[in-house]
Amino acid sequence: AESAQIGDAITRLAMARPDVSFTLIDGQRTKIKLEAAQGELLDAQLRRLGEVMGKEFAENALPIVAEREGIQLTGYAALPTLNRGNAQLQVLFVNGRSVKDRLLFGAVRGAYQDFLARYLHPLVALFLDIDPVLVDVNVHPAKAEVRFREAGLVRGLIIGALRHALAEAGHRASTSVATAAL
Repeated sequence: AESAQIGDAITRLAMARPDVSFTLIDGQRTKIKLEAAQGELLDAQLRRLGEVMGKEFAENALPIVAEREGIQLTGYAALPTLNRGNAQLQVLFVNGRSVKDRLLFGAVRGAYQDFLARYLHPLVALFLDIDPVLVDVNVHPAKAEVRFREAGLVRGLIIGALRHALAEAGHRASTSVATAAL
């Protein structure tokens, strides 16, 4: 269990920093080996996310870029046809730190509610950059939860950006689902 938690921590760090190499060795086995990605940040980020979340995610991810009142949101969200039965592949970062915040997960669920059944979860990797004065990271001892001074603004930014990307994608299906259907 501890080894799995360490692996999870390393992969989350690796998603946040595609410019850094990560290696996790457990005894004689190399469990994780990720080379530093080169090139433009968004391309490097997508390559790293593909290595961690799967090639399928990289092939079916929609770029997310939005800004509102100094709060910047970037990242990738999968097409609705690429989903899972759990929220394990929903990763959210605030100022480079991986967080598990109900407000943020609720915003993702709200953005996809017209596209996915309630028991299905989209694959997303979102990076929120916000003035540290506007976010409290001392809510949880492990610093895994955050509280925003303007929670409604952050929620609206996430929902709006995701819905905009999904609307622009139209009725495009993920490559794996399309191939399976054929």
